[in-house]
Amino acid sequence: MFNYKNAPYVELKDYHAPAGIQSYFVPMNDGKKLRVCLWVSDDPKINYRGTILLQQGHNEFVEKYYEVIDELLKRNFAVLSFDWRGQGMSERLIIDQNKAFIEDFKDHDNDLSFILENILVPNFPKPIIGIGHSMGGCIMLSALYKHKKTFNSVVLSAPMLGFRNESLLMPLISLMRLMNMGQSYLIGSKPNMGKEISFSRNDVTSDRFRYQRTQRLVRKNPNLRLWGITGSWAYAAKTRLEKIRSEGWAEEIKENVMIMNSINDKVVDPIKTEIVSSRMTNSKIINFSSEHEILMEKDHHRNKFWKNFDEFIEVNINA
Repeated sequence: MFNYKNAPYVELKDYHAPAGIQSYFVPMNDGKKLRVCLWVSDDPKINYRGTILLQQGHNEFVEKYYEVIDELLKRNFAVLSFDWRGQGMSERLIIDQNKAFIEDFKDHDNDLSFILENILVPNFPKPIIGIGHSMGGCIMLSALYKHKKTFNSVVLSAPMLGFRNESLLMPLISLMRLMNMGQSYLIGSKPNMGKEISFSRNDVTSDRFRYQRTQRLVRKNPNLRLWGITGSWAYAAKTRLEKIRSEGWAEEIKENVMIMNSINDKVVDPIKTEIVSSRMTNSKIINFSSEHEILMEKDHHRNKFWKNFDEFIEVNINA
């Protein structure tokens, strides 16, 4: 269907890519290649309900979401998901391949715009529904500001709309910027230096099986995972959060948004998420007693996610 170079993807003996995967390296406007995976058929007998743009968080990759993609396919959606530039199997931006680096989240915005305008909107069934987790949720929300009326609705899972301890974190990020330490690891961030973090020490999920499944994927291809964030990445995130919090920004977003908010989150600040949600015209927030990665959590948390997702999407598709 698409004339791009084929891209590899990782599978385990007991964890496979959903049937029908197409995986490509797609060059962006600046030449950087992103890995884009999609599930869509041109068979007229398939009556899709629409298309899901599923976007991962910082330091994630498409393979981690095979289970979620399969659940979306069973709901009769086409699916597109890609690795953000600088992570997963997408092209890195600096010589040190293990560092999370970006100069400005506008690069992520531009990549998302390219894929919407050149791949998704012209070729995929409508309506288009976005799902974004963590950093992906932050960028997905930003896309609503630029791409008005492109999305029927959007679901954000623990979106990165603020951090805990910002009173200490933000001045430190600014200091590293002043000291030209953009490619250095963020001070105090504890990069893993390629070593696994045990389940007992993780702060993203209470589900041992799903956590260890992700570790097995990384063991098979260690390049899937970065070691830690840089000062530049942190400054880009800080700049984006300042923009989202600026007067009138969130109020401009009129699309239907559902936010799955992890009140026990140790990665992002759920209170700051609630504040942004309250400023949007058509935002609904659902609180979870889970850790950060709701879709990688125990089944009762995931069942709650899917129940709310199904109800929300059904209403908006038929509106």
